[in-house]
Amino acid sequence: MSRSLTKEEKMVLIAVMKYIVSTDGVVTDREVDDINNLADEKGFEDFQNLFNEVDKTVRSMQDLKDLIERVENVESRKKILEYAIEFSRADADVNPHEHEILQYMSKVWHINLKTLLAE
Repeated sequence: MSRSLTKEEKMVLIAVMKYIVSTDGVVTDREVDDINNLADEKGFEDFQNLFNEVDKTVRSMQDLKDLIERVENVESRKKILEYAIEFSRADADVNPHEHEILQYMSKVWHINLKTLLAE
């Protein structure tokens, strides 16, 4: 999945993942597994460097939104949003903050969130 994403698109995915994982203040075993699985994917050999870069550059919700808005490739948008949905389901409880960022992504990227959530 990730090998078709650009560096910036991978950064969006990591930033969204970090946001979703941190919203409820609890990191579950499944969330850790999902992060590790992403890091192990082919094409994501730069995961740790990108993770560190996201840590330095995405310091606020506005930073995250600005990063999201820069993704132009339609296929990449859908892949990132699908991945974000999976991350949000990792702890079996999609909290309001997680839902808010998913809605924001779907609105900005013109993707029907209800359709993706139903899949």
